[in-house]
Amino acid sequence: MTAATPALPAKAGTGYAENQVWLTARWLLRTAIYLAVWFWGIAVVVVVGATVVVANVGELHNSVFAFARQGAIWFPFSVFIIVSATYLPIHVATGLTRRSLALGAVVAAAVTAVIYGTVFSLLLLAERAVFEAAGWQWRFFDDLSAGAGPETFVPASFLTYFVAYLSGLLVGIAYLRGGGWWGTITLPLTVGPILLVSAFFSADAGPVATESWFGGRGVSVPLAVAASLVLAALMAFVFDRLVRGADVPVRTS
Repeated sequence: MTAATPALPAKAGTGYAENQVWLTARWLLRTAIYLAVWFWGIAVVVVVGATVVVANVGELHNSVFAFARQGAIWFPFSVFIIVSATYLPIHVATGLTRRSLALGAVVAAAVTAVIYGTVFSLLLLAERAVFEAAGWQWRFFDDLSAGAGPETFVPASFLTYFVAYLSGLLVGIAYLRGGGWWGTITLPLTVGPILLVSAFFSADAGPVATESWFGGRGVSVPLAVAASLVLAALMAFVFDRLVRGADVPVRTS
């Protein structure tokens, strides 16, 4: 995120607190969208190039775009760590409230997840159409169960990204409030939800083989969606409480 901060409204009238939330969310989203354009632009170039190379030297058996899922999880995850770990003092110093940062960041995480999930799902569908037209086999590999269709990878994408970005916010605020030791000790709690949601949808989360946690089949999609939403709501609540109770360092020189 840039060092610039959103400007305060000239007068604190009715709905002033709500205006701060949307002001914060819009400011965070401007940067998130800018980064998303670069991320997916680079991903498309790399994946198309890899597809052409593999098609000419061998045979394609799996989706290539499916591998972009990991980058779409961990890149914004790291950005949201920066938001909660470094931006709070600047935010408060400009006269904005902790509440507006907490709620605005959650809104930004949700919208960012929708953006990444939509782009990822559309690119997968486009890739599948290309594979079918070329007579190549299209399936996931090491991400979602082989043969997973849109009814699985679309909700899995949206909810995995949302939980991952909330996780980034929790990691950052944990380090800000607790310092290095507590921030590190609590990583299983702050990062663990990403693994859990991945397991719900029978997906691997990077180096952790969460695909097999529920017998290799995950759980039913409606149950996975419901459980993921409950988990996301709990994470958002905890983040809100931690931000509202955070101390802001005061510099006198």
